[in-house]
Amino acid sequence: MGKHQALFLAVLLVAGCREAATLTLADGQRQELEDFRGQWLVVNYFAEWCAPCLREMPLLNELSATAGPMVLAVSFDALPAEALHSLKARYEMMMPVVASLEGAWPFDPPQVLPTTFVIDPKGRLAERHQGELHAEDIARWQGLYWGQ
Repeated sequence: MGKHQALFLAVLLVAGCREAATLTLADGQRQELEDFRGQWLVVNYFAEWCAPCLREMPLLNELSATAGPMVLAVSFDALPAEALHSLKARYEMMMPVVASLEGAWPFDPPQVLPTTFVIDPKGRLAERHQGELHAEDIARWQGLYWGQ
């Protein structure tokens, strides 16, 4: 086997060994990013202690109720399922609440809250928004991405 063929094989093996992007919902159900293939996905990181995160929840609820993208609310803090269920009820979160993300997601965990990621139907990062979302942001995404 030639040097270039060996290098190509090594790259293929390493690429194939990347851990699949998975998420664990507050109820313990696990899904893969691949499960959302073919649709737009909005992934919002929030925390209960983050006032802007809580202010944008009504917008995210509205978005999740449309025929647009799938919306996921990801807890920035590692909280037990009972605490996540309580948060979901208290803040009337209509979208699925995610306890954790594992594997090769198309973004790094945020350093600022709130942070929202828009993932395209092929599973690629289309946009990152740091800071509180406003209606204008959602309207812009709607016009740019899912067009409804």
